[in-house]
Amino acid sequence: MKRAVLWTALVASIITAITWASLWFYMQINQDSPLPIKDLRAALLSSASHPLMLHIDNQIITVKPAIIEKWLEPYTRAYTGREDLRISDRLSDYIQTLSRQTGTPARDVRFIVSEEGIKIISHAKPGDKLSIAQADQAVRQALLTNITDVILPVDTVEPAITEELLSGLNITDKLATGESNFSGSTTSRIQNISVSAGLYNGLLIPAGDTFSFNTILGEVDAEHGYMPEKVIKGDTIAYEYGGGICQVSTTMFRAAINAGLPIVERKPHAFPVHYYEPQGFDATIYPGVSDLRFVNNMPSYVLIQTRISGKNLYVDFYGTTDGRKVSIDGPYQYEIQPDGAMKAYFTRTINFADGASTSKSFYSNYKSPTLYPTEPNPYL
Repeated sequence: MKRAVLWTALVASIITAITWASLWFYMQINQDSPLPIKDLRAALLSSASHPLMLHIDNQIITVKPAIIEKWLEPYTRAYTGREDLRISDRLSDYIQTLSRQTGTPARDVRFIVSEEGIKIISHAKPGDKLSIAQADQAVRQALLTNITDVILPVDTVEPAITEELLSGLNITDKLATGESNFSGSTTSRIQNISVSAGLYNGLLIPAGDTFSFNTILGEVDAEHGYMPEKVIKGDTIAYEYGGGICQVSTTMFRAAINAGLPIVERKPHAFPVHYYEPQGFDATIYPGVSDLRFVNNMPSYVLIQTRISGKNLYVDFYGTTDGRKVSIDGPYQYEIQPDGAMKAYFTRTINFADGASTSKSFYSNYKSPTLYPTEPNPYL
């Protein structure tokens, strides 16, 4: 009998502990909501009947009822067998996506190296990003309590390179230069070259990092200073904002080749473009389609500087040399056709200070320019 009483008391204690633990957990997720919610289904359906306004810094995002409905899922309560609604993991997926689409990236200090030493051209600036866990909790709370406006918290993102760190970067050597000529370019093309080249001036690539041209490039539109100009798009030549940016990517590619950095991604143009002579030494980019990527396998940061002199564009790489020597054989053009089609290649050899060496050939297969008709300029 005594043993049965003790057993009953133990079971009761366990149930009480579970109940309080569940209540505590509920309160952590819904700290400001009234407890208990008598009709969870009604509360959630009410929240899904009108838009939800999410405030992130100075940005307001309107979530339509159709989206909110997708966050809800039916389920059966284990003890009562009652059909009810609850907030599904699709809300968490939405918050994750929202975090990637919002916020302000931190900005590293930008500087140039000259005979006078280091000159800062733009100061470091912290950024911010959505606080995912707290934002998820805030939206769940709003749905349970029928709140229509939610202020989502953000976390500060500190820049990786600040003014205080400049002295420790140990940038002492000019590693390489890339050069190209854009003579004959229109005013709009020159504008696009100038705007995009400025994005990379003073950029630092940490040792071991992979540089992506498109990641730094960002949005290409009128708001960012670009003008409509010819681009190769599919099987045609079309007018789009940013035509001429490939002058910068080509020059960047040449600098990376001359510096002996490993090329991860590079694509030649569809047909020979006279701005990129000699043929076979170019790199086209188009956001979402093709990129220029290379790795900084130097022992320190690589500093990129861009400059325009007359009709020449230069990209200079600075850092700390590890003694590698680079030689280029080519580019050579072959199988040149009367319609302008051709093939080309060059070979890069890198001799390292420890005696090791490596060689790689880069090939280009150009079609005839006659295969690419020019579409009318819709911006005229």
